[in-house]
Amino acid sequence: MPASTYAGNHILDLLLRGVAFAAPARVWISLHTADPGVTGAAEVANADWPAYGRQDPAQGGAVGGGFAAAVGKATESAQQMLYAAHNGTGPIVITHFGIWDAPAAGNLLVYGSLAAAKTILPTDEVVIRAGELDVTVT
Repeated sequence: MPASTYAGNHILDLLLRGVAFAAPARVWISLHTADPGVTGAAEVANADWPAYGRQDPAQGGAVGGGFAAAVGKATESAQQMLYAAHNGTGPIVITHFGIWDAPAAGNLLVYGSLAAAKTILPTDEVVIRAGELDVTVT
């Protein structure tokens, strides 16, 4: 899974130079209509889905409750996340997700593609069930 420039630089500084950085107090999951790249581009626009907002995988609990403990360079979501119903006027095709350090703006940490693109129609909800969001370091 690709890391953003922000995360990659901090990982390298930590592991190779001993320069610590503060882990985010909470992380947030975004949905994207194209590959976000290292900058987080193509996040779903509020103009297209006014009720859209990034989701907290820990659902307000302790940040560690959002993902399982890493094993074999991988982890997965530990709780279900429910995005508000699509209240825009047209379909939106979701192809990627991102993990951020803030509910809006902030820094993209890592990102990946969905197993298959998903078309979200007006009134549809997006649900990411526990275990469905896999994060693997390669």
